[in-house]
Parts: sequence; C-alpha cells; structure tokens
Amino acid sequence: MAQKTTSRAFCAIDCPGRCPLVLELRDGELARVRANKAAPACHRGLSMRAWANSPDRLMWPMRRVGPRGSAQFERITWDEALDTVARELARVRREFGNDAIYLAYSTGQSCTTADPFERLLNCFGGFLDRYNNYSNPQINAMVRALYGEGALYPGGSDLDAAADANLLLVFGASPAETGTSRATWHGAWDRVCKRMAARGGRIVMVDPRRNGSIREAERAFGRKAAENSLAATRQSAETPTSTNDALRSSSRKTSPLDQSCPSDGQSESSAAKHNREAAPNANVTWLPVNPGTDGALVAALLHELTFTHNALAWDFLRECCIGFTDDTLPARWRGKGLSVLDYLRGTGYDYVAKTPAWAARITGASEVVIRDLACELAHAQPAFIMQGWGPQRRSNGEMTSGMIMLLALALGQVGLPGTNNGMNVAWGGGFLTHVSAGHNSVPFRIPAYRFLDAIEDGTRLGAAEGVRGLAADQRLAHGIKAIVCHGGNCLTNQHGDVNRAHRVLADTSACEFIVNIDVEFTDSARYANIVLPDLFRMEQVSVMDADTWGRRIVAADGALGPRFERRGAWDMCCDLAKRWGIEATFAEGLTEAEWIRELYENDRERTAQASRRLAPEKKHLMTGGAQADSEQTDSAQTLGAQPACQAQKTRDDHAAENAPVSTLPPFEQLLEQGVCFREDAADAPFVALADWRRDPVAHPLDTPSGKAEIFSEHLAAVAESLHGTPDEGAITPIPAYVPEWTAAEFGVDEPEDKCERGYQPASEGEPAKALEPNAGQNARNFANPASTAGPRACDQALRVFGFHSVARIHSSWGNVFAMPKRPPQVISINPADAAARGIRTGDLVEATNRFGALRLPAEVTDDVIAGTIVMPQGAWWRAESAAFATKAPGNQTRKRTASGAVAASPCPVDVGGCINTLTSSRPSPLAFGNPQHTCWCRLRSV
Repeated sequence: MAQKTTSRAFCAIDCPGRCPLVLELRDGELARVRANKAAPACHRGLSMRAWANSPDRLMWPMRRVGPRGSAQFERITWDEALDTVARELARVRREFGNDAIYLAYSTGQSCTTADPFERLLNCFGGFLDRYNNYSNPQINAMVRALYGEGALYPGGSDLDAAADANLLLVFGASPAETGTSRATWHGAWDRVCKRMAARGGRIVMVDPRRNGSIREAERAFGRKAAENSLAATRQSAETPTSTNDALRSSSRKTSPLDQSCPSDGQSESSAAKHNREAAPNANVTWLPVNPGTDGALVAALLHELTFTHNALAWDFLRECCIGFTDDTLPARWRGKGLSVLDYLRGTGYDYVAKTPAWAARITGASEVVIRDLACELAHAQPAFIMQGWGPQRRSNGEMTSGMIMLLALALGQVGLPGTNNGMNVAWGGGFLTHVSAGHNSVPFRIPAYRFLDAIEDGTRLGAAEGVRGLAADQRLAHGIKAIVCHGGNCLTNQHGDVNRAHRVLADTSACEFIVNIDVEFTDSARYANIVLPDLFRMEQVSVMDADTWGRRIVAADGALGPRFERRGAWDMCCDLAKRWGIEATFAEGLTEAEWIRELYENDRERTAQASRRLAPEKKHLMTGGAQADSEQTDSAQTLGAQPACQAQKTRDDHAAENAPVSTLPPFEQLLEQGVCFREDAADAPFVALADWRRDPVAHPLDTPSGKAEIFSEHLAAVAESLHGTPDEGAITPIPAYVPEWTAAEFGVDEPEDKCERGYQPASEGEPAKALEPNAGQNARNFANPASTAGPRACDQALRVFGFHSVARIHSSWGNVFAMPKRPPQVISINPADAAARGIRTGDLVEATNRFGALRLPAEVTDDVIAGTIVMPQGAWWRAESAAFATKAPGNQTRKRTASGAVAASPCPVDVGGCINTLTSSRPSPLAFGNPQHTCWCRLRSV
C-alpha cells in the first residue's frame, strides 16, 4: 500500500501572494497540491504539480554540443559541469577581469537565500551588475524626481485604502489579473469594489482593453458587462459636501489665475450642461484610450480642473510643491514659461493649450467624455488615483507616469484617507532578512535592458548610455564575455526584440560562455554552454514573506526533496566555491537550511523585542524585500546576515503607540504550519505620504527641497543632455505629454498596398482610420462594423501591446497547458479593424514588423479599442517547422535598409505567440528601461 504523507510548501514565483500550499505525497512522489487552510491559493499555485512534472523539467546537467540556439545538448556528470563552469569563469576573469562576468536579471526565485550566485560572484571578486528591473524602471525614475528615493518602496497606498474613496480612477492596471491570489491584490480589489458599491462610489478604468478587473467591478456593482461605456454613463456632479465646499472656496480665494485661458469656449456653466443623469447603477466605467496617450488625457483633465472648475488645491500646491505655478519655480527658472500652468495654458513648452479638443484628437476619447470626467474629479473627493506599470512600460513611460502622479498632487488627493500618491498600489515583501550578497568590487553597473548592447560592443557604453559608476568621459573596457543566468528567461523570451537576442547570443565570439541554472529548459537555456537543473523552492527548505509589508510568512519544509540529479542553487554555489578556494567565505560554515533558520530566528527575536507596532511608513525600506530592485539598493558591504532594513527599528508607528506585539512562531513550528501571520504588522490600510501631508516640515520628502518637485532641475539637466540625440524632446522638466515612438520605429509606417482605397495614415496619437466615422472610439459605438463602408486598411499599422495573463507570471507557467482558467493565446482585435482586413474569430493571422513575425489565432472583440491589437505577454517563443517556413508566404520579417526601404529578413516566424518577437530592444530615454508596450505592426490573415 502506498505511503501517504503531506508537506508544507508555497509558490515562490514573482508574486506577492506566494500561495501557501499543502503537497500530498504518495511514496515520496507529488500526487496532489491543495491550498493551506490558513490562507487562499490561486489556480497558478495549485497547478505546481503540473509544472513540477512538466516535460520541459531539467533532470541532470547538460553540455551544449551543437551551435548556440540549436538545443543540441548531451548529458554530463555534475563534476564535469561544475569543473567547466569554474574553469571558464576563472578564464574570463583572468583574461578580461571580473567586470566581464554578468549576472543576468531574473525573477524566478523567492526565498531569503534565493540569490546565492550574487553572493558567490562577490566572493569571487565581483561581477558586472545591473540596475533596474523589467517591471517599473520608468515610474521609479519619475518617483525619484518628484517624491524622492524614499517613496519608492512600497510605492502607493494599500489598495484597501481605496474603499474610503468616492471615486477610484485607475490608469492601465488590472489588480484582479496581476494578483490572482485572493490573499493579495485580487482579494483587495474584491473588497474595494464591494464596499464602494455599498456606498455608491464610482470606478473609472482608463485602459485600451476592457480588462478582467473591470468585469469584476461590474459584477460587484451588479452590472452586466455590455452596459458600460463612458459616453453612456455621463454622471452629473453630486452636491458637494461641506468639506469640498471649503476646499473650493479656499482654492478660489488663493487661486493664481488672473487671466483667461483657452478652454474651447467652455465656461463652468456651459460645461455643466454636458452632465446627464447616469443610468441606474452606472458606477463602473471603462474609458478606452489609444495606448500611450494617458498623459494627454491627464493634461486635458488638468486644463478643465484648472480653468473651468478652479478645483485645484492651490494652497497645497504653493506650500508643498515646486513648479505648478511660476512663483513656485526655483528663482532662476521663473519667467520662462516653464511652470505646469504655462504648459496647460499654452504659454510655454509646446505653446498649445491642453484643451479637451486637443486631447480628443490624440486619445480617441471624446471632448464630452473628458469634460465629464474632469467634472467628477472636481466634486468627488476623496479620489483614489492609481496607475499600473503598463502605462509606464512605454517609450514615453517616464512622462506618462509623472502626469498621473501630477493629477493626484494637483487635486491635493495625496496623503489623506481614501487617497493615493498616483503610483501603483503598495506591493509585497520587505520584512524578512535575506542573506547578504556581500560587497561587489566592480564599481559600475549597466541598465538591465542594455545587456545585449554590452555584449555586442560594451566599449560604446558610458554614462550617457546609462552606465552608473563611470566618469563622464569613461566607457566600459570591453563587452560581456560570460553570463550567469539563474532562474530567469530574460536572455531571450522576456527581452525586447527576441530575434536580436537570438542573433547576439548565438555569436560565441562575443559572449564566450553562458551557464544557465533553472528548473526547466527555457528558450534562454538554448543558448547556454552548460545547463544545470535547479530545484523549486517547494522541493527544499524555504522561508519567505508575502503580501504587502510581509504581513504573512510562508515556509516549505522540503520534504518533497530532489528527484533525478537535480540540486539546489546554494549547493551548486558551495561546490563552485570549493573549486575556487572560497568556500569558507561563501558559506561561513552553514548549510542553506541553517542559514534560513538563523535568519528567521533573528527576525523572530527582532519582533519579540519590538516595543511598538510595525509602522507602514517605511520611508527607506530599500533592501532585503521580496523582489528588492537592484536599482534601489547597492550590495551589502559585508557578508553574513543583513537586516532587511536598518530603519525598521526606528520607524514611526502607524497605529497605537503601545499596541501589543506577538512574536513569530519558532522555526520548527513555522515549517509544520507552512504559514503564519505577523501580529506586529499594522491592520489599518496604509496611506502613502500620510506623514508628509500631515506635517511636511517634520516629515519632508526625500527631494532636494523636501517638497514634491513637479518641476525637477534634475529632469531639466537630462532634457538638456538629450539635445541632438534621437531622444531629444522626450524628457521635459515637468511631467508632460510626449508622443511615443511612431510606426516608423518599427518599419511599418508606409502602406505596402499602393492600391489601397482611401488609405489615410494615422497622425501621431490618432487611432487607425479603418472605418469612418468613430475611429478610435469604443467599438460598442459601431452599429454594424462589419458592414460599414469605408476605406480598406489591411496594410495600415496597428498598435500592439501585451497584458499580464492570469495563466502566467511573465513566462513562468508558460508551458503548463493543463492549468485551469488558462485563457487562449490569441490576438484580440477590434471588429472595425477585423472587418477592414477580412478577419474573423479563429482565423490564423500574422503580425509583422521589422523585428519579426508571429502567427496566432484571432479573437474579434469589442473589448479592445480600434487601431490596437493585444495579446497576453509571457508566451514561449517557438519557431514554426522548417518545412512550413519554406512554403508559407510572407514568412519573412522586415528590416529597414540604409536607404530606408523595407527589406526581407530571414528570421523564423514565431508560432508560440511571444510578443517580444515584435518589440524593440531600444531603452527608454531617462530610466533606460523596458519600453515593450510601445509597439506597432501590420496584421493580415494568413
């Protein structure tokens, strides 16, 4: 009879939920995964058995025997594998130096000891490090300029704080999809929707795609999905409360507006006539706008709020902010038209008034819709204004994210109950201590998104190209010659222009050695010299914090253990350290399990000695977090245990000064339970920047002035440095709408079909004119798009962007096809664009631009704005068969030649649906970050 046992574990992928799990074992083999009764688990966590037993799972060390990328490997012993890795890395260090060894960006592991290769390489003398991640570098750069470094973590307010708002305005975020666990953002979104529905609050979602969170909100408010479009739900302003009356009265008394401004002929009374009684329960609104134009929408909202409603928090802007009006600019910048007021009025910068008519031409939203939303913002307070990381993951992402934060500041809706700071909501981890990475002796770092540039010709990269730690006239001495890639698929699949990544990594004369350590054979692993089989954290002893602030602690007892010849990464590093003679320095006499125990018990003692509840301000919580961005903290200076944050013992209390404190359970008890909850964590939802708003003198921001620097002298210097470069004009001293890259960047700006009837190229920001009228509006405005007469636009460029599927986190679970709730990998297209191209649901379609080509089935839906196609990101790149490639027409990607013509390129067609087949590897202008959501292509039926 089979022996049945259970094991406590958790899902350790890049998600703050970190679902606690119970593994049911039969004769030691994983038979079933279920949720730990103490906390919920999502469908991804519950599918860990299918992933752990995937056919792509690595079982033993392998050595490449064919060309890079050929996936031709042979099985070898661990001694052969580790001898090769140790020898090659030592050779690269000897011939080029430690700065030729690069540790690749990855997010595939979460534990207090999950990054041993960083520690190992520091013991080895250092390595070329990177800053930034692929998630949020653009908004981080703007947060530094606007709010200061201290506001980076945890970001915005807790999402639960939005339940106290009268209006929730969301730009490009879908908490129900990006945080599928009910223990994290999805659960918070449900709670917020239910509480706002009970109080009659309003939710407005700005997104080119009608995302899953909109549907969840509609259900909470008792709405049918098809009943929402902003044009149908214009809502008259509610009678102001006494608080709002006082705010507006104060605003008018102190308003600096002493002259008229262009407002499209709209006065306050004439704007009010556009407001209608909303349909019953019309409390959830989808406002679709063209991708990359959120900043233009915000500019028009601010124009209306300023000149039509006079609804801004003028005293707050004068006392706590720099740059909204000319008199709050630094003295040497005054009188030059550089304030936000000048930008809105059209007396500075581009000298165009930011009226609703101006924004309507760019965003695709109507003037009436923009005015109505501004009217709501003028009266519905508190207003919780938030953005996801999608709007900032664009070529104009820095400016876009800054505009959304500016909207919250201008209204004074920051630091108060029911408000946010305009950032994304607070995110996870940050409590437990991680094993120290040690000191990196290589003093400079490259942007994570430029690693391909550093391989091709590192000597071109200096400070102007984003390298930190070099003097202005210095460059890297050489390119990257060796790569250590642990637990990530960013060498190829998750990086922009995946075909370029394939070409660069295939060249063994550039990067000479690659070792890949992972649980499965990914696309990135195909380019490695040596592949090493890692363990899931559920297969070994592990501890990690979860949820915002690390309110939950999760653990794995490791009873499942390794199968075949798999080993944990820490053990691999110990054996490599032995070969280099640095084992004592690396391990300090402890096994990984002993390190995890010691780190946890120290944290347990820390909570036991606490005299106050843990404060949620955490202004400088920068190190040791669950996924602490390497941009936010440098490596620790010494080995040994490093506190997650030195400031944790001195933080201000968010709740009662002498609230009772409970300790964490002993380590063995934690392993037995699998999860525990920190009773020393604050219960009330965290409100970002509350201390600063309450007393800006006692709690200044981490900026040069201590105020919110809407005008940034740092950004002014960056803008000056970009003169004469391709990015000239992309950064301004204040947040502003800046057009993103056009179709020309992607080689699809001119139609191939010269006989196309009535072809009208779209101007910057305008939607594709596949059908007239109504181009760019919500597809529900089309009575019968398939039969509407209009110009044929089969070659007209379409915008493309990817969204986070509920089936994956990045490319994790990309090969787990048995997962429940797994949506199909399809290209979603608006009926207008589909009709213009003769495309129906289920048709195989091909998207192409100069970077590549991919084929997927089409889904015709009015849940996507016209002029745009969308697809889930994170699918694994997969080339079509060679036989099909030689026969199928149009299977060549397109590239710009020196003359500007479009020429064929022999890249294979991707049939897996990896969106990075179409995206660019060019970084954004300020943060040098990931702009993958800015993308254009042509689409045709195959």
